[in-house]
Amino acid sequence: MLNVINFIQTHYQDILAIIGAIVSIATIIVKITPTEKDDAILTKIINILSKLSLVNTKTDQKIIDNNK
Repeated sequence: MLNVINFIQTHYQDILAIIGAIVSIATIIVKITPTEKDDAILTKIINILSKLSLVNTKTDQKIIDNNK
């Protein structure tokens, strides 16, 4: 288990870049296909990643708007 944690700590930038690339490619593929089922799946995945994100732009925007 410690080896996994060390690997993630060492390669977190690479892991995040790969996840970003996968989501980008999936978004392009989903936009090309005519079905809406894959759109719904990608939306769920993006929402999950957004909730796990350290930078949540919707929340940040609400805080900025409230402080004006």
